[in-house]
Amino acid sequence: MHSSHDCSIRVLVVDDHFFTRIGLSAALNLEADIGVVAEATCGREAIDLFNQVQPDVAILDGHLPDMHGTEVAKHILSRFEHARLLLFSVDETEEDIHRAVSAGVSGYLPKSAPRPQVLSGVRALAAGRRFFPEPIREKIQQRRSHATLSEREVEVVSGMARGLSNKLIAAELGVSAETVKTFVARILEKLGVEDRTQAVIAAMNRGLLKGK
Repeated sequence: MHSSHDCSIRVLVVDDHFFTRIGLSAALNLEADIGVVAEATCGREAIDLFNQVQPDVAILDGHLPDMHGTEVAKHILSRFEHARLLLFSVDETEEDIHRAVSAGVSGYLPKSAPRPQVLSGVRALAAGRRFFPEPIREKIQQRRSHATLSEREVEVVSGMARGLSNKLIAAELGVSAETVKTFVARILEKLGVEDRTQAVIAAMNRGLLKGK
């Protein structure tokens, strides 16, 4: 943790990659109205530091060593319901974005975002606004237009991605092969595809096969 110059917008930066964290902090500290007041390298540290410094905005890495950025967001928001959280992630699939929005984040940016966009995001959140650039908003809308797979259906398509037969998936999940066959048919219909291979590709493209 470190303090910076006097500023109107106090920011907590959370990222386990040293150069990303330092670079982001340096970019923010160049601004007269923004200052990084704390840095964290993992989810637990982020939650503890948020409790201590209560920043105006927290920038959360999507992937941390101990938990996902959306889980960090849930923990923080359960105690500070008005916390302004910006998820900063390498993941841009509609499912990843949906999970972040569902967790309650106020903004979402890919790590490829240019510096001016990051600054705009921080200032927007500090002013009480939400910040989801057009490509992110489009994916939010796409996700809303799609049929949602149940947790069990995601487990079945995960088995399909590993090349397991219905019988093996059934054994793994403790259900009958006929039940898995029904799940597969439902998955194909929901994803709008014709076979198992296409289902796996569609699920991967939507980010359904990543850890929740």
